[in-house]
Amino acid sequence: MLLTGALDTDALRTALRDVLVRHEALRTYYPEDADGPHQVIVPVDGVDIDLTPVVVADETDLRAQVTGLLGSGFDVTSRVPLRAGLFRVSDEIHVFAFVVHHISADGVSMAPMARDLMAAYAARSQGDAPQWSPLAVQYADFSLWQRDVLGSSDEPGTVAAAQLEFWTRALAGAPDLLELPTDRPRPAVQSMQGAEIGFTIPAELHAALESLARAEESSLFMVTHSALAVLLARLSGTWDVTVGTPIAGRGEAALDDLVGMLVNTLALRTELASSMTFADVVVRARETDLSAFGHADVPFERVVEAVAPVRSTARHPLFQTVLSFQNQRQSGLVLPGLTVDAVPGVDPAAKFDLQFTLVPMPSGELEVLLTYATDLFDESTVRLLGQRFVRVLDAVAADSRTVVGDIEIASDEERAQLIGGTAPVSVTADVTGVVVPADTTVPQVLAAVVEADPEAPAVSDDGDETTYAELAQRAAQLARVLIAEGVGPGHRVPVVLPRSADAVVAGWAVFESGAALTLVDPAATDSHLASWDLPAKVGITTAAQVGALSDSIEWIVLDTDRSRIDEQSGRPVTYAERIRRLAPEDPAVVAADGTPALTHGHVVALAERDRERYGITYESRTVCTEPMTSVWSVTELLLASTAGAVTVVTEVADGNATDVLADEWVTHAFMSETSAQGLDTEELEDLEVLVLTCGRPSGQEPDVRRVVADAEVWSA
Repeated sequence: MLLTGALDTDALRTALRDVLVRHEALRTYYPEDADGPHQVIVPVDGVDIDLTPVVVADETDLRAQVTGLLGSGFDVTSRVPLRAGLFRVSDEIHVFAFVVHHISADGVSMAPMARDLMAAYAARSQGDAPQWSPLAVQYADFSLWQRDVLGSSDEPGTVAAAQLEFWTRALAGAPDLLELPTDRPRPAVQSMQGAEIGFTIPAELHAALESLARAEESSLFMVTHSALAVLLARLSGTWDVTVGTPIAGRGEAALDDLVGMLVNTLALRTELASSMTFADVVVRARETDLSAFGHADVPFERVVEAVAPVRSTARHPLFQTVLSFQNQRQSGLVLPGLTVDAVPGVDPAAKFDLQFTLVPMPSGELEVLLTYATDLFDESTVRLLGQRFVRVLDAVAADSRTVVGDIEIASDEERAQLIGGTAPVSVTADVTGVVVPADTTVPQVLAAVVEADPEAPAVSDDGDETTYAELAQRAAQLARVLIAEGVGPGHRVPVVLPRSADAVVAGWAVFESGAALTLVDPAATDSHLASWDLPAKVGITTAAQVGALSDSIEWIVLDTDRSRIDEQSGRPVTYAERIRRLAPEDPAVVAADGTPALTHGHVVALAERDRERYGITYESRTVCTEPMTSVWSVTELLLASTAGAVTVVTEVADGNATDVLADEWVTHAFMSETSAQGLDTEELEDLEVLVLTCGRPSGQEPDVRRVVADAEVWSA
């Protein structure tokens, strides 16, 4: 805290000592012996606190000193886990910092501690001792009482054992990690470095959410929990979402003035579905929350031990996002003769990836403080996340019967940036007309498309549709099989599949692995494989084709390797999982004839150019009648996928092209001139663009442009 005015340093030092005497929890440490950890309360003289003012040179020096004091760790088994420091900026400006481990004090403890420090300083600055009533209980009394009431979780029949059994059932099979789009790979060890942004939910929206809560016989917390679960599900691609929340644990009046670790943390697991209405989600969240609050006494650490997730120094166990309500206004600190303010520029610690703290304001607004791990996120990303949270709240407040998979979490401007109109990376052409490669990779673009609208249809096979979330999940599973085989950047993967949803999944999987995609003819020979400039270790095919293929590489046979694929995680593939970091200059697409590969940067740039050229948007539906070995099949796949459009894979045979295009509402068709001549364009009301491939060999660009009925015909 920033203290401006005439500071009595002796009074502050003695007042802090008074607070330590009053609250035993602040002078307790926790050594461990053969019977386990236990509390040791030391006399106040055994607490090493030095408030000798440290002179700082400037603001940079001050920030470094305070950050160093806040950032150092504690060993709670050997000494009392608290520190304090006093820094002198000038005779009239000081900074007081007090750091205490979470085992000794929770957030609610800050109010009584600040209140007691004010009373003690006011008294000591007048030469008196503080006059306060003795505390009804100390933290050690609370610990003993809790043990007597709950019993041991290792003893059947106790309250603690029953609660632990509840949590074991409730969290069985929950994902260990919720993969959200991040700006950087997750480090092996959390640095705990964080930052915070704030934004406001308008009073009108706050009131509408309160009304929604009453209508659904729930609370505002349950409604916002539901909205956050929906947002996280949409961003992560999984509908099994666990969010953490703190619970005060102060059910008795005697605990109100106590400093200690009374708060507990609950893991709120909500299993959703994209087809549920928001009202359905609130019902499920209400059941989850009420059950969790009814089993809130067993310590979170004990729950973690029982559920036994994969422990990692890279993330918080069970959940990485926290939602909390700050219903009590924080006590301000008022000291005689001093103006007290927060120290600007000191970033908060980030124990979690994200923490949403909602604070109801006297104005009727809801203030949202969003703390984030700077290891993972940039401020711009977190601000966008906050905007999407408000967008979900707006949508559900307007209509609680909204299907959660249909909620638009991206604005029109974001959607244009992510999947069409204005790309996040500017792509230009030099005077020779050569496209300048983008500074991004195909998986990054595909991830943005899925994030923009995961429940949008991605593939249609005779009316049977696969959503982008489902496509991404299947592709991630197959990509992990490729990676396990040592495939990644610098390799090519031949794909021998008929036009199908499986072929689209395979294409995405190759991109996700970091390797280069090659669609090849089943008659590919060893000599063809040997002529390629990139090694091919593994290919993807079906049982019907594998017998005719080269045996110089391993083939993943989708029919027979299904169980191996299905057992893989469907979460997005991360940077760290690939055999090496994927870069824009790595190859992404290689023609079957072994011509030089197009890099990820070139593919992204060309896709952007041709999306604009052909007018392909997220509302488009595309089809290609060229063989799967054709460069046009890869082109259509990339244009549709990077635009968020629908790739129609329904079989187009002789004589049925018009019916397929009409039944599937195709807007963009890639066809040879011969195939196009058989179309009855008067029946094709949805057809906007016909791209004539002219049936020419790969590498020869057609140069015709003509109009067929109402459809615009482009040359490539």
